[in-house]
Amino acid sequence: MRLSVFSVLLALGCLLFSVTTTGIAALKSQPELKKMLRIDWQRGPNLPQGFQDSGGDFVGDYLVTVGGFCSGLDESRKPGHYPRGFLNKAWALNTSDSHTSWQRLPDFPGVARQELFGLTVNNELYLWGGFNYTEPYCYADGYKLSRKSGKWSWSKLPDLPWPLGSSAVCAIGDKIYISGGSDYDSNAFYTECDRKGQNQRMGSRLLVFETRKREKGWTRLADCPGTPRWVACMAAVKGRIYLIGGATGDHAGMPQYAQSPGYKTVVDNWIYDPKTDKWQPMSDLSISSGNFPSGTIVYKNRYILLIGGCQYPKATNPDGTVRDSYGTPSKLNGTGTYFNDVFVYDTAKGIFGTADPLPINNNLPLAVIRRNEIFLMGGECDGTIIDGEYYGRHPDLFLKGRISVVR
Repeated sequence: MRLSVFSVLLALGCLLFSVTTTGIAALKSQPELKKMLRIDWQRGPNLPQGFQDSGGDFVGDYLVTVGGFCSGLDESRKPGHYPRGFLNKAWALNTSDSHTSWQRLPDFPGVARQELFGLTVNNELYLWGGFNYTEPYCYADGYKLSRKSGKWSWSKLPDLPWPLGSSAVCAIGDKIYISGGSDYDSNAFYTECDRKGQNQRMGSRLLVFETRKREKGWTRLADCPGTPRWVACMAAVKGRIYLIGGATGDHAGMPQYAQSPGYKTVVDNWIYDPKTDKWQPMSDLSISSGNFPSGTIVYKNRYILLIGGCQYPKATNPDGTVRDSYGTPSKLNGTGTYFNDVFVYDTAKGIFGTADPLPINNNLPLAVIRRNEIFLMGGECDGTIIDGEYYGRHPDLFLKGRISVVR
């Protein structure tokens, strides 16, 4: 996605903040981030074309990617692999067959778009929302992808209550939860409210969809007390929901927010308990990084993986105050716009750590964990040569990694 990202970073140490619903309560520090997980990265079969911001998950043994966008910036270096445009295409890879390649599925029924979001429940893939560059720009429609008797088909889902892109998403049992997200009007992305100045604190709202009771549509739950956000990580572990990182939207054209324009890294993180419908604060990451993939990104029902990302010049606090970004993220060869960090949050110990970094700087790839493997598709990258092959801004790169715990 095209956000104003700067690479000027201020190394201010490893600081963690404990927050309340009204602002910053006290400073806390965590020791230097320790390595928790090993990831043995390797390339898989290249994607049919380059793209970023697709949605997807596993359906049976098939890894599915849907939609996305390619800027076309690298088409001259890899003709046919980087055509410019938004996608409504869908592809699947049968991971049970090591000799297979990506196969084309029926197109997503909605208009071509990027930043649609969702995941698989009961072996069916649910996807909603997203944005593109034509009116109405941002979308609320959703569709479900199923595979029965070897045939793939799409069916319509109830719309979101309002248009959204890049909402955080996770599932507990038959229920799908989404948090935050942004509206888009061709000028900017908005999280404090929608493009018309309505739906206040839209980026802090939490919704639930019961897949076995589709007729109910969406139900609004308790808003997150923290910063309204999009492009955040959300994951469910042992019945609780973790919301980590993300970015604020811009406030262009909205006088009530004119004192704080531009995108900022969100550093306050939260835990939600569906049984009580209440949120509680958790530690900040000791580096102000965000824009992490969301959804099926938990290993061993304990470790949440925060993959790649970027850092804006400023970070925002839940009380609305702004501070300089802090900490030094990792970049391949020490250069580039995006990061190759893989941070880890250990839900059992309540601390952050790291895993082996990516072989490419990447912002918001589609990421899915299944058993002891992680799968990454596309993203927004700094052009890089891997194993002698060039991968561009929106790469046709498919990475696989085998995960293990550091003992």
